Amino acid sequence: MEDVCRDFMNHRCNKRHCNYIHDKNLCKDFYKSGNCRWEPNCKKNHFVTDTRHLRKDDEYSSGKHVKNTETFEPNYNPPSMRILVEYGKKKCEAKLQTQDVLLVPDFFANSGDVYEKLVDEVLKCGDVLVPWHGDSHLIANDKLNFKEKCPTYLKVIEKIKNYFNMRIEATRFNFYSTDDEWKPYHFDSAGVRPEKAKTQNFTVAVSFGKNRLAGFEEVEGKKVTAFPCPDGSCYCFTRDLNTTYRHGILPILPEKRTGEGRVSVIAWGWVDQDEVR
Repeated sequence: MEDVCRDFMNHRCNKRHCNYIHDKNLCKDFYKSGNCRWEPNCKKNHFVTDTRHLRKDDEYSSGKHVKNTETFEPNYNPPSMRILVEYGKKKCEAKLQTQDVLLVPDFFANSGDVYEKLVDEVLKCGDVLVPWHGDSHLIANDKLNFKEKCPTYLKVIEKIKNYFNMRIEATRFNFYSTDDEWKPYHFDSAGVRPEKAKTQNFTVAVSFGKNRLAGFEEVEGKKVTAFPCPDGSCYCFTRDLNTTYRHGILPILPEKRTGEGRVSVIAWGWVDQDEVR
C-alpha cells in the first residue's frame, strides 16, 4: 500500500505525472486502517489492482527533462557508408572515397527497350546463361565470349567506362527472368581474393527492367540498407564497401510478385578513390 497515492485516495491529487498508484477500485476504508466496515459485502478491493502508475525512476513519465543527445563533442569518425546521388551528368563528378555508394538514377535516362534488346541478344547467343548463387538467378560472364554478338551490352559497358573513367577488368550479365529470382548477400571477388583487390576497387551495376531493391548487409551487425534500382538507373560502390558489407538483390514476397524480369549489367575494375582517414 506504500505505493498508493494518498492524495488520490482523498480526492485531491492534481499532479499530471504522479509517481504513485491511482487505483479507483481500492477500498478507502481498508486503505486507511486495514479494516473495512463493509466486510464481507464490500464491493471494492482490499488489494491494489491498478498498477499503471508512473515509477519514480522513469524519467520520461515523471516529467523530468530527458536527454536526447549523448554528447555535444564533435565526432570526426568517417561513416561506414557514405551514400551519394548524382543526376544529369555526362561524366561522374563525385569525388569518390573508399566507403561510398553512388546512385545515378538517370544513367540511361531514355532506356526505352534496352531491357528487351539485352535479353534478345543474349538469348540468341545460344547456351550462355547458367544458374548462379544457388540457382537464384542466371548469369553470362566474360568467359563465354558472348559480348561481341551483343551490341547493346557493349554499349552499356562503354558508357560505364566513359562515365566513371573506369579501367574495366571484368563484366557480367545478370538475368532475373521473373521477379521470384533474387541474389543472396555476397562479397565480390576483390573482397575475398587479394590478387583481385590489386586491380579491382569499384563495382558498377546498371539496371534494366523491373525495379528491384538492392541491399547492403553489415558484416558485423547484419543490419540492411536498401534502395530501389529502377529501369535505366545505376548504383556503384567503392573498395571498403566490399569488405564491411555484403550486397545482393532482395527477394520479393510471393503475394507481391508480378512476373516481370530484370537485367543488371555488372562491371568490375579500377577507379581512383580518396582514402578515408
